[in-house]
Amino acid sequence: MLRNSPDLQGYSIPGIKDKILITLFADDTTIYLKQTNCYNDLQTILTCWCCASGAKFNAEKTEIIPIGTETHCSLILANRQLHPDDAPLPLSIHIAKDGEAICSLGAWIGNNVNNISPWEPVIDKISLTLSRFQRSHPTLTSKTIMVQWSIGGMSQYLAKVHGMPQNIEDALEKLTHAFIWTNPSHPPISLNQLYKDKSHGGIGLLDIHSRNEAIELTWLCEYLDISPSRPAWAFVVNILINQLAPEGIPDQTRLNTFLQKWDIPTRGRCASTLPVYALVMLRTAKCYGTSFAPAQLSQRLKCQMPTFYH
Repeated sequence: MLRNSPDLQGYSIPGIKDKILITLFADDTTIYLKQTNCYNDLQTILTCWCCASGAKFNAEKTEIIPIGTETHCSLILANRQLHPDDAPLPLSIHIAKDGEAICSLGAWIGNNVNNISPWEPVIDKISLTLSRFQRSHPTLTSKTIMVQWSIGGMSQYLAKVHGMPQNIEDALEKLTHAFIWTNPSHPPISLNQLYKDKSHGGIGLLDIHSRNEAIELTWLCEYLDISPSRPAWAFVVNILINQLAPEGIPDQTRLNTFLQKWDIPTRGRCASTLPVYALVMLRTAKCYGTSFAPAQLSQRLKCQMPTFYH
């Protein structure tokens, strides 16, 4: 009903056939409304669907994150309207302020949010867990498993969906160091040595930095997937990246920096216009020398390559 409604247009992203209007996962639903849409139109459709299906939306838990210019977001927050002709939003609906994060499927999203705040309870939970483990006087081998379960397991999902700031990575490394060695100021063996596998004189201890880089590489793999199953976010990131292409390259010829010869900055004023997660992904790609370098291309693949700048 939502996708077929003429009143809700959603967002059209170049490269994506269907409009971006709704995402569903378990009992969480996210709706993307344009500035010209009316919330009452959405509510009418949902009420009709609930009556027909027997389901019920928990309207009291509805939260709104304004998107767009700062002026537009401020007007939504002040007037509680998507546009001047729209009816005011119900007072039961929470509108996120600038700097306020909303939890969606375990990720904290919002405008100008603090990336460190979601990590604070995770760090506290990991610290308490390690303290409890330490009371059992585990062996070095047992500690390796405990680090993997606590520091690795408790941080992996948030690192995947939210990214891990450098100071949080440093804090987890310090927790690992303090847990492995009772006297961390005079460790008999460095963590870098313990990170190695047994065949190279280590114990296979979790290397949180390498784990995080591996997570970034999984994002890069999804971004580089140009098959029909390419995720929607990759098309959006592609638009943001292409805006930083060198001057003189026409917009219509900007396809993919990894398939063409032009490059983009990952540091400096221009790079700061990209989201942090996109910058980290691109820096990881440069660190590992990611490039399109096939040994041999078939004629069919050659015909699919960009015509310009390759």
